[in-house]
Amino acid sequence: MLLLTAACSSTPAAPPPATPSPSTSSAAPTSTTPTVDLSSLRHGTIPAKYPEPDLSGLPPKPADSAPLRERIAWEALEKVTRFANRVDPGARSSCPALNLGRTTTLTCTVTYLGEKYDYVLRDIKFQGTGISDGRNEQGTLSYKADLTAGPIIRDHVESVLRHQNSTEYDACDMPEHVRFAFDSTRRRPSGSSIVGQWIHVPGISCRYLDPTTRAVSTLPLELYESGAPIHPSSRIGG
Repeated sequence: MLLLTAACSSTPAAPPPATPSPSTSSAAPTSTTPTVDLSSLRHGTIPAKYPEPDLSGLPPKPADSAPLRERIAWEALEKVTRFANRVDPGARSSCPALNLGRTTTLTCTVTYLGEKYDYVLRDIKFQGTGISDGRNEQGTLSYKADLTAGPIIRDHVESVLRHQNSTEYDACDMPEHVRFAFDSTRRRPSGSSIVGQWIHVPGISCRYLDPTTRAVSTLPLELYESGAPIHPSSRIGG
């Protein structure tokens, strides 16, 4: 009994496990997802379909019996409006008189959102039939026509980019609309199966939020000749 008592008294009992104090408790886990600053982007609904131009607000197309200059003036207005993908109710267009058989070039002018756009007809050729109503001879008119500049509408560009990239957030660094003059140095061959050329718009870039990576990507503004931003799959870079 004495040995047992001595052994018990020389071996102290183990202390209970220490309880962590509130000041030493482990911190709550934090998210590793980076915070994205969306203040420089504009929010919009992702279009379910590609944003096609609504040209229903254009003036009625002149009848075939209307004066030729009126029909070409409407054609010029339609070309500018289709490039912009938006109708300007206050837009106006006019063409000078056309002397069939003598006039080979002609410049019509469209006023759209306060800016002037030239629609130039070249290689004008008239093939008469010899039949006349006493004032005008019947025949076939052929020509090549091009815009020398086009209106770029920011809202439309951003809407297309939202659709193409499936994102609600994007922004293009440009005013609400820009008059953009075309020239050969701003064009490049298409890198896709789509016939036509790209139009590179220097000085304007667009940003969008990638919905998967939550990162903001930047890309230069490049358009098809129709005025629509090129699809990401068609880019060849540069």
